[in-house]
Amino acid sequence: MFTNARPYLLLVAVQFGSAGMFIFAMDSIKKGMSHYVFIVYRNAIASVSLAPFAFVLERKVRPKMTFRVFSEIMALAFFEIMLDQCIALLGMKFTSASFLSAVMNSAHSVTFVMAVILRV
Repeated sequence: MFTNARPYLLLVAVQFGSAGMFIFAMDSIKKGMSHYVFIVYRNAIASVSLAPFAFVLERKVRPKMTFRVFSEIMALAFFEIMLDQCIALLGMKFTSASFLSAVMNSAHSVTFVMAVILRV
């Protein structure tokens, strides 16, 4: 019975985690942390925690790193991760964490449109 609900429960857990991260970010920024420094720490922690899983679980299915693949990864990383997080955390100074959490759900659609344009 609950095997069909597992993806939905994981999605709800991710949304709660995202909202918690925005509350944590708002608290850190209000206490004086620069949003640029927060982004660096956030991405460093994410890279360190996810890299072992990517290395082990996708060892045999990784595509060859060509210049085109590398440039697509860098373009998507710059536009989605860096610009999205910088603008979002900068906007958090002027709004609330709940507003940002609601607005950031549109970031996935922008990522999809960029992926279609770049044919990833």
